[in-house]
Amino acid sequence: MKHSKFLAAIATFLLASCGGGGTDSGGSPALGGIQGSGRTVSIGAITGFGSIFVNGVEFATSGAQIRISDRSGTEAELRIGQVVAVQGTVGAGGTTGTATQVSFSANVAGPITQLNVAAGTFVVLGQTVRVTSVTHFDSDIVPSNIEGLATPGLIVEVSGFPTATGEISATRIEREDPGSEFEVKGVVQGLDTSARTFRVNALTVDYSGVTPEGALADGRTVEVKGRTLTAGGALVATRVEVSPGIGAAANDEVELEGLITRFTSSADFEIAGQRVTTNANTQFDLKGVTLGLDVRVEVEGAIDANGVLVAREVEVEPENSARASGLVESVNAAGNTLRVAGVTVTTNAATQFEDKTNQQVRPFRLADLRTGDFVEVRGTEPQGGGLTASIVERDDPDGEVTLQSIARNVADPNLVILGVTVTTDAGTEFEDAADAPITRAQFFAQAPNRLVKAKGTLSGTTLVAEEVELED
Repeated sequence: MKHSKFLAAIATFLLASCGGGGTDSGGSPALGGIQGSGRTVSIGAITGFGSIFVNGVEFATSGAQIRISDRSGTEAELRIGQVVAVQGTVGAGGTTGTATQVSFSANVAGPITQLNVAAGTFVVLGQTVRVTSVTHFDSDIVPSNIEGLATPGLIVEVSGFPTATGEISATRIEREDPGSEFEVKGVVQGLDTSARTFRVNALTVDYSGVTPEGALADGRTVEVKGRTLTAGGALVATRVEVSPGIGAAANDEVELEGLITRFTSSADFEIAGQRVTTNANTQFDLKGVTLGLDVRVEVEGAIDANGVLVAREVEVEPENSARASGLVESVNAAGNTLRVAGVTVTTNAATQFEDKTNQQVRPFRLADLRTGDFVEVRGTEPQGGGLTASIVERDDPDGEVTLQSIARNVADPNLVILGVTVTTDAGTEFEDAADAPITRAQFFAQAPNRLVKAKGTLSGTTLVAEEVELED
């Protein structure tokens, strides 16, 4: 495939903004990584450094061109969770490769105009952004969750991938300086060539002062930049770039992770506009999940003559509903485990590690953790108990312990979360899934086999809860 076609592929996939998984210490995803067959395009969220890890492949970047928002950049400017497109080659083992180009641009960058903490959403330049269990917050957002976005006039940069309804499911949120350039990527709607305006979801774009790069049309994907908004809230564009299409030749290798945005059947669906087909030879790892809209998947395969991604492998990425935050009690780097707040945490090749302390260790791995470090772990609870980590973040110390997973052995005043006994007392606050106060009786009636979050302090091996909350 010609070099220009690779660039076209990268541009398209970045505009589609699909997320990904990977590793900070090498290794392959559950289905084995990209097969070594020459030139490849890998689109996904950065999951580690020391090279760059995307979709389970460790790409060496010493000779790569790094592009950040259409400018030359460095690997040091990239962050965990940012969605990138990597052009390069992958070795026969499918776990290591060499990048020739790494490109990143945000899905949206601008001021927050609406914030709904309870719903886990906010609005930037008319784009609804959803915070999920895989969202990384930059260290200068405090607290490190959606509540840290409550500063009036806060300007943020969001990376992620689109949902079936056009929202952005955030993989990373960064705080931006006042005066930073605004940016939005999405699908053209309501094009008016006379007024020279169109919409990207709820945002009106005024492109009267620029000549678009490419042919504008409803349904085409664009990237828009600007610095000012009109009195009516329209973005005055200083650049409008239309996606040229995927541009990949037959047999080119692609690995793509994101949410299913169109679904006809398990043999025919789309991820952010990229059509995917499966056949009798496709391997599925669905983890008990039924494929459908907004299911997060990782697809690996090759492009056919019609520009369709023919999948060799389709893997569902489970939601990180289980959480544990507290002090590290022990680390077994050789065994890929650690103990946090009484919970045994298992890490693997797909676990993302990030150091958000002042040390900013990079690359950051399990072996860099020490007893007494404060961490937040997100992942899933396996049948055998404990927590299988998708994300491990080291942060500044916090005296509070948090546990979240399915509540078991529920009997007032106790319940068990992640194998840890949680006890409530007269000082415990009880809340429903909308953060509204409920009675002790209401909580214990609804809690069995429900997702529950408990916050408090450890007393021996028991968590004394200051607050317990039902979760959706």
